[in-house]
Amino acid sequence: MEKDEKFADVPLDPALSAPELPANAPTTPPEILSVASGPNVGFKVFQNTMAQLGGKGGSILLSAATSILLARYLGRERLGEYGAIFAYLSIYSWLVTFSLEQILARDVSQRRSEAAALLHTGSVVACCFAFAAGIIAPLAAPLFGYGGPLRWLIAIAAVDLLITPPFKMPGIIFQVDMRQWYAVGIGFFRQILWLVAVALLAFSNAAFYKVIIARTICGLIETAVTLYFIYRPGFLDGPRTFLMPEARRMIRDAFPLVISNLAVNIYHRIDQVMLHKMSGDKVLGPYVIAVQLTELFSALPVALMSSLYPVLAVSAHDDVKFRRYLSESFRFLLVVAFAACAVVTPVARPFIELVYGKQFSATADLLIVLIWSEVPIFFGVALGNALVTKGLQKYFPAATIAGAIVNVAINLAVIPRYGALGASWATVVSYCLAGIFFLLIFRELRPLVMIGLRISVVPFLLALGITFGLSVLHWAFWWKLLLAMVAYPAGAWIFGAVRNQDIQYAKQILQTNFDYLRRSRK
Repeated sequence: MEKDEKFADVPLDPALSAPELPANAPTTPPEILSVASGPNVGFKVFQNTMAQLGGKGGSILLSAATSILLARYLGRERLGEYGAIFAYLSIYSWLVTFSLEQILARDVSQRRSEAAALLHTGSVVACCFAFAAGIIAPLAAPLFGYGGPLRWLIAIAAVDLLITPPFKMPGIIFQVDMRQWYAVGIGFFRQILWLVAVALLAFSNAAFYKVIIARTICGLIETAVTLYFIYRPGFLDGPRTFLMPEARRMIRDAFPLVISNLAVNIYHRIDQVMLHKMSGDKVLGPYVIAVQLTELFSALPVALMSSLYPVLAVSAHDDVKFRRYLSESFRFLLVVAFAACAVVTPVARPFIELVYGKQFSATADLLIVLIWSEVPIFFGVALGNALVTKGLQKYFPAATIAGAIVNVAINLAVIPRYGALGASWATVVSYCLAGIFFLLIFRELRPLVMIGLRISVVPFLLALGITFGLSVLHWAFWWKLLLAMVAYPAGAWIFGAVRNQDIQYAKQILQTNFDYLRRSRK
């Protein structure tokens, strides 16, 4: 999941000055267009969300192709080993940037003229923690069952996962300036580079250690390209000075997020580490595929909230607009999350066997369970970003720690008997607890959580009904897929999860922005 100063008096950056709207533009644009200061922000949000979704869509296809190629090349056991390495390193990601990204995005959104100094200060602070993580991870690896050659592969992979992220942190300016096509393009470039590398490795039947080295080289190239664009004129002009008072404040503000992200990293990745140690990499291999496929869906909420976060940061004190924005975000994201649950079920088994091969057929049952873990992730992305803008991140640690404890406890109980399927259910339960239900304990958060829960009722029942209904039909999978793709949106519209007003809003957004694009070319 992703303050103490007043946002309402902070003007938007001049780069976001309003474009002249066409004469026939709607006089009352959708709320999401006017969260901060009018249609200029709506256009920027639209632009950046489209860039994010376009880039993420392409990245999903590239990631899926890479995943398929890697699985067929490495096989079940080696793929499990690969997943275990990166799952272990991911546990340390809470320390790598000290969770300063959201703090910096908020601060730079409010104090754009000081962006160079703020981002430089945050990057220097993060580098100290990143190098500590890069040393600790290989040293502690044998305690988690990563001895021998795996320990050295962890040290190599740590360069990409643990050392380079702070150097890319100034790229937050792409988000703040709402020019995220730079970040999207760089990420897309890395995905292409990685796919080509995997293809060459598979074609030459290269040794496993070369896969780790190739991924690390891709990460270093991505970092170099990011730095090249960040420090071009127009982004971070101004003195890059280290501000000690700001550094102390950033660490203090980020501390609740650090504790929270530590717990999140545990319950997001400890299942793979435990499967590696308790069941072996042959059992872990199919689980790695299921996790990779479910995480592809996470691109959508991240894309939307990344585009809207700077706008949310300057409108957090307008409670009416804030609640409307949060409500619409919940509704949009949850409708999509439950749609994924309804659609994945009928295609899971034939899809897995077709593209990954029968050796990964066990992945299908895992995927059918794990796809439901995307619901609390979608829920948590919307709620978490909203809470940070409200300065309520102090509540995160308790919820995420509870989720981590539950996840580890359930895994200890079920992995010896049920293996990867037990770990899948542990993931769903712990995600729901940490991302949604535990937060209801806190009175200050309860109204915001209830907004999302009320909105989720209809799409949840709809997805559940479709899932169980399709399970009793003995049809070919393509007929089940077609039925799910028709029944879900139709049911969402009939029962009010999708409203006529939403369709009109979407049309207004598209019309307003396409008209502006047409006028800007003249």
